Amino acid sequence: MREDSGLDWPRGRVVVAARAAALPPPVQSVHPDVGDLDALAVGCARGRAMGFLGRAAIHPRQLPVIERAYLPTPEEVDAAREVVEAAGAERGALALPDGRFVDAAVVEGAHRVLALAARTA
Repeated sequence: MREDSGLDWPRGRVVVAARAAALPPPVQSVHPDVGDLDALAVGCARGRAMGFLGRAAIHPRQLPVIERAYLPTPEEVDAAREVVEAAGAERGALALPDGRFVDAAVVEGAHRVLALAARTA
């Protein structure tokens, strides 16, 4: 393959298989070009959008790029807090005050965002 996008299909299968097995989101594989941090950032953003949670690194210079890509933003933390507070102890789908509906998977993801943010605070 000449482009990283050629791995989208197998990567998507890994994410779906992990979730089907009730496992946490998987970690994305390494980016082998330690000198191309821009491509690493693009690949991390793409992996995060696909459902990966983190990325393996082969060089310390890659760590800040990976961390920036996978740590939740303040806006994501606020949104997760809103979902968790609205969900309370309820299970299943629910409506947020602004009219959006969320299901159990979204609530679980919000908990994951808050746990990740708490580890970095």
